[in-house]
Parts: sequence; structure tokens; C-alpha cells
Amino acid sequence: MPNQSSFLEFHKSIARELITTKDRIRQLIGGRHWQTDGEHKEAVLRKVLRNHLPESARVGRGFVCFENDTSTQIDILVTAYEKPTLFKDGELLLVTPDAAKAIVEVKTSLNSRSDIHNAFNKLADNIEKIRSNRNMDCYAGIFAYENSENQNSIDDSIVLEELQAAVNDQQYRVINWMAFGPNRFFRYWSRGCDVASKCTGDVWHSYELREGLGHAYFISNMVWDISTKSPGVVDHYNHHMQYAWFPVEGGKERFRRWCISRSNGPARQFNQI
Repeated sequence: MPNQSSFLEFHKSIARELITTKDRIRQLIGGRHWQTDGEHKEAVLRKVLRNHLPESARVGRGFVCFENDTSTQIDILVTAYEKPTLFKDGELLLVTPDAAKAIVEVKTSLNSRSDIHNAFNKLADNIEKIRSNRNMDCYAGIFAYENSENQNSIDDSIVLEELQAAVNDQQYRVINWMAFGPNRFFRYWSRGCDVASKCTGDVWHSYELREGLGHAYFISNMVWDISTKSPGVVDHYNHHMQYAWFPVEGGKERFRRWCISRSNGPARQFNQI
């Protein structure tokens, strides 16, 4: 039977697979661009998610169609397999909001506070429309492949402040997960007391997870949340299954750096290990 360290190496290999596949495609296409810059990166992440999500989830890209409006284009659109699709052609999906299980915005990198602000607000606008159409079970995330060019000047506290501002204390606009390069991961918790947070109530935590585990934990959290029914809540019932999905020794809470409340107040730093 695999031990914990084997699961850890497995998740590191998922992170390496993302980067290796991305680079392999770039080697073949050179400086040419697909229809949109970084489209191949979206395709790589869709492939990895497709390999890990349950069969009840369909992974593609596309649009969510509302009664009087349509979402902007969604890089990764996960839909419920049992729900009908308005249109499907390969990976392109057009669905009604009840079919959406998760939406993800994919970025090569986020190099300024303005980039972060625009990405968060675009995603928050889309997820708000979905959830306000009676689908509170849909999740939202942002996945950035590479570190910011200004990584040293974009601290976790800045990212958290932009999250708080984009959400504006509205549950419909909550962003659940973010990978900010390969080693920085952000997660939303609906009960700070469940994770011994410095902030009460709804809260985001930031984590520094080395060796690409920020990317791997984005995927793990996305798979776990979509497969359970309580977003942002510690799932005590399935706790004994977490060894396979969250194999960092002592849990990722050992590597948390900052937190911020959804409602108000500044970002607060945890004591570093």
C-alpha cells in the first residue's frame, strides 16, 4: 500500500506534468500563438482536471447563458454530466447556469496589482451571475502558471486585499481557490474557526507550498470541493480520505502565511514556521 510520502510525490508529479506538457507544446509551436495567448495552457489544465474529476463532471470551455445575458468566455467550464447542454462541439460548451459546477480563469501570470484587480473582478462578475440564478453550488478559481515578474512586490496581503475588494462581502461573488504561480495557493473558508484562523467568519488563507505544490493543491482542492457538498467547510465525514489528496505532512495549514476576512479588515500575517 502506498504510504504518505508516495502520495506526496504523486502530487509533485502532477505539478511537473502541467509544466512539462505546457513547455512541450510551446516547443512545437514556437513563437506562434493559438487563437488567444496561452490557450494551450488552458487545454493542458483541462486535460489534467479531466483525469481527476469524477465521471459526473464534464470539463470544457465556453459560456453560461442566462435569460437576458451571457457570461464572458470561460477558460475552464466544469458542468454536471447529468444536465443537458444547449450546445456542445468538442470542448466548447454552452449551458444554462444550473449546469455549471465550476469556472476557472487561466492566466500565464499576473504581473501587477491592476492585472490581479481585473482578473478577480471579471471572475467575480461571472460567478455572481451563475449563483444568483439559484446555483450556489458552483465554484470559482483563478490559475496562474507562472510567478509574477514583480513577485517580490506583490505580497500575499495585496492579493488578499484585491480578493476582498472584488467580492465586496457578497457571497455570490466569492472566489474559492487561486494558484499564484507554482508555489502560492489561496483558499476560501466559510468558517475560520474550523481552521484556527486569525479571522472569524468567512476568510481566505494564503499558503506557500514549495516544489509546485501550489498548483497541485489547486487541483486537489478543486477536485475535492466539486466532489463534496460543502464548499469551504472542513468535511469531517470524509476526513479519513484526505490522505490521498492533501499529503503535505502536518497539513497545508502549517504553511499558511496570511489571512483576510471576507467582510472587512486588513490582511493579517500568521507566525512563520
